[in-house]
Amino acid sequence: MKFEIRERDRRAVLMLLAAGGLYVVLSFGLLPAFDSLKAAATGTSDKEQQLSKYRRALVRKGNYTQLLEQARKNMAADEALFIRGDNPSLAAVELQTIVEGAAGKSGLALNQRNISAARKKDDVFNEITMTVAIDGTPSQISSFLSELRSAPKFLVVRSLQLAPTEVLHEAPPKGGFKKMLRANLTISGLLPVPARKNG
Repeated sequence: MKFEIRERDRRAVLMLLAAGGLYVVLSFGLLPAFDSLKAAATGTSDKEQQLSKYRRALVRKGNYTQLLEQARKNMAADEALFIRGDNPSLAAVELQTIVEGAAGKSGLALNQRNISAARKKDDVFNEITMTVAIDGTPSQISSFLSELRSAPKFLVVRSLQLAPTEVLHEAPPKGGFKKMLRANLTISGLLPVPARKNG
């Protein structure tokens, strides 16, 4: 039996082979190449960003020494705001001196004072508190609080209770009443935890 291929069938077979070849070229050649170009474009933008970071780092490289020096100065200035914590007795004396100085500038005398031992506040700071009682006019007590606020060390008034020293039950004679308050304050200061020595 003899097969005879007509011209029309031959063209159909050739078109089928051409379509198959085109499919193979597109599927295994062009599309993977297109995907790799797309991935390369994404990778290129990442590399450009990384390169710009490296350029900025090179430009700033000389500034790091200056920045570190400035950070050390800032840290030393900030550490000076805390009460020195290497010796608890000296820390108590320093806090007491600051509070007594503020009271003296305001024209007040401390009636009572009690300083607690330093307690651990967190891993970085200990806290020392001083409880004081003072009698004075509202302006003197306000001046005292203002002096504490502008103290050279970082102090916090944890509690403040005000009460009149005289309780009136009737109207006083003219000029026979002085507005005096008794203030009970708890003032605290922060002490850096002393660094542990290795060894």
